[in-house]
Amino acid sequence: ASGETLEARNVVLAAPPRLVSQHIRFDPPLSNDKQKAMDQSQTWMAGVTKVALVYNEPRFWPLSVSNGGLRPGPNRPAFQFYDGSPEEDSGASAITFFTLAGLSSAAANDDKMLAKHCAEQLASHLSSHGQTYVPDVVIGKLKEFDQYYVKRWPNEKYISEDDNPQGINRHPEPVPALARAEWDGQLLFAGTECDLRSPGVMEGAVGAAMRVFDELKKAWKE
Repeated sequence: ASGETLEARNVVLAAPPRLVSQHIRFDPPLSNDKQKAMDQSQTWMAGVTKVALVYNEPRFWPLSVSNGGLRPGPNRPAFQFYDGSPEEDSGASAITFFTLAGLSSAAANDDKMLAKHCAEQLASHLSSHGQTYVPDVVIGKLKEFDQYYVKRWPNEKYISEDDNPQGINRHPEPVPALARAEWDGQLLFAGTECDLRSPGVMEGAVGAAMRVFDELKKAWKE
């Protein structure tokens, strides 16, 4: 801490409640319900490393196998994949993977190898796909991506408290105590986990932000 003092009519916290609980000391203390809810909360995507593979050609795999679950294991880091290709023919296509990077021997620092493991895992999955036949030429092309992008959420200090997770947190449920303001409405909470409709996802972040905006408008009119 810099020791600098800032004064404000209201403070809005948008970081994951678990991290707020671990790294911020409140004076006066938060209510017991709020503190307990923050201590018990989990950041759903904190353990996930996202990998996107880009191909310099339109989608060449069947739509019927564009999304699904995968069985993770050693050097098989992905547990879900999604078709990220644009709806219009833009001359490119993409597949996004949700992974546990710790399952890959490339977990530490080799993003390209992590991407390679995802491509090989999907190719292996589709080659044994029992419901839809996928030609060998398509399976081979899946391994030959042109670009790759990796985002390691566990390494983000404002997202995760564990830089080498071995599992994925459960999807959060709405918790009213997380959404409740403190200090007579001066301290507000806008992280996605604090939303009462869609906690843990982008829609929850928007919903929590809109709730806090309404709370601020009401407070400033009084």
